[in-house]
Amino acid sequence: MRAMVGIALAAALLALPGCGTGISDAAREYLERQANPLDLEQPLAKGSIGNVDGYRVFLAGETHTKAKDKQAEKLLVRYFHEHEGVRYLLWETGFGSGLLLDRYLQTGSADELDFYLEQLSGTMGYTQEERDFWVWLREYNAALPDQQKLHVIGLDVDHQPETAARGLSLLADGSADVGEAFAVTLERALSGDVQALEELGQAIRKQPEEAQAAFGSSYGWAVQFAENFDRTVRYYRGTEAERSSKSNDLRDEAMMANFQFVAERYPQEAFFGELGSEHVIRSACETEFCSSTYNRFAMRLDAAGSPVAGAVCSILLAHTEQGPLLLRSYSPSNADLDYRPFEQWFGQDVLFSLDEAGSPFAAGQSLVNQGTDEGLSTTDYFQKMVLLSDSPDCTPLN
Repeated sequence: MRAMVGIALAAALLALPGCGTGISDAAREYLERQANPLDLEQPLAKGSIGNVDGYRVFLAGETHTKAKDKQAEKLLVRYFHEHEGVRYLLWETGFGSGLLLDRYLQTGSADELDFYLEQLSGTMGYTQEERDFWVWLREYNAALPDQQKLHVIGLDVDHQPETAARGLSLLADGSADVGEAFAVTLERALSGDVQALEELGQAIRKQPEEAQAAFGSSYGWAVQFAENFDRTVRYYRGTEAERSSKSNDLRDEAMMANFQFVAERYPQEAFFGELGSEHVIRSACETEFCSSTYNRFAMRLDAAGSPVAGAVCSILLAHTEQGPLLLRSYSPSNADLDYRPFEQWFGQDVLFSLDEAGSPFAAGQSLVNQGTDEGLSTTDYFQKMVLLSDSPDCTPLN
């Protein structure tokens, strides 16, 4: 009886996503050739990422709560800076918050980093690993020659208005002589007054000469800040149900607008970005968190008319953990992603380049379970995958 139960349980488990094999011999052989074991404490050697021809934007898609993601991001930042000449980092933080983080990177002012982190209290970003990452990045950046220094750009709507206001203050020329009405609006905005931050965009549009005087050479950045805050207001004026809707892509719309602003200013530069994994998928698909109509940031980047269409490389950071009773957990979910081809590497940290010449994953083999187009291959969704095993959760910041 016990044997029969065991056989039935094994059969049931094999029927679940993530169990069994479900892979061709060609695909298995390809993965075995491409598997690149990682030591998360050691820099990546040149060529470790595999094919990078034709790419200008590299996006890493993380799970926000996993500690190993921050270790992997250190390796990727350093790799793309040292081997691909990337100097601009695209981060899933508010446009105004990005201004503050960039000031920290350039100056090492601990006050700026402390303020940024304090405003994240109560969110997934308020972790020791988040602090450690920025401290590491500042130390790395400080050792670089001026012409090689890294800069960070915030792409998202500004979820923390006080952080946004502090970032805005870095753009303003405090000695400028401007009219009283504009000066009052600006002063209130710089104090973190949400209403004034909302009014700032209208004031800039109505009084461009005053705005140019107030922001000087940073005027263009101030205009973009105001436009991004308009999108922030649109996002937060929606109901909780609307914000959590699987098809709400207002944030991705803001990300694309902010990227276009940056790309116009740095037309010859390459970029590396860190965002949640949903934002970096390059084709439409249904997932645990998003509907098939969700227009992701990476999809917008790769669409016709984008300054980087056809030049976007998405790197999925995928997690697997061994749980109790031999039950395994996955992030992204194994309902969304087929992990069966990678079972022999469970328990390891391994990078796979899926877009090399002759790859089955670029010729019909799809790891995405709920894509909207059955004719797509894995590399239509992402081109590299980093398998991270048994990562601890991030530690809340004290």
